[in-house]
Amino acid sequence: MMFIRDFCKNGNIVKDLNKTFVALIPKCSNPESIKDFRPIRLVGSMYKILAKVLANRYMVVMNSVIGDYQIALVNDRKILDSFVIAKEIIHLGRNDRA
Repeated sequence: MMFIRDFCKNGNIVKDLNKTFVALIPKCSNPESIKDFRPIRLVGSMYKILAKVLANRYMVVMNSVIGDYQIALVNDRKILDSFVIAKEIIHLGRNDRA
């Protein structure tokens, strides 16, 4: 995994590492126009490995960088929790007025 060491040391990324291939998957049995295809992107596995390594390294410092009031991108915090909290606040506000 020389490319990971090079990236961590110098910040250089090999251009071919981030190549993406587009494959067209037919939506129906007899596709006749471009609208009958669904494009998907195929990313190389080396890029996925690098992304996973970086994500794991960033997770170590994410809790100290992201504040308690922020929900996303932190383990054990779900973005849907913020909607539940907002709904409860609205519910309490309506009941207090009544």
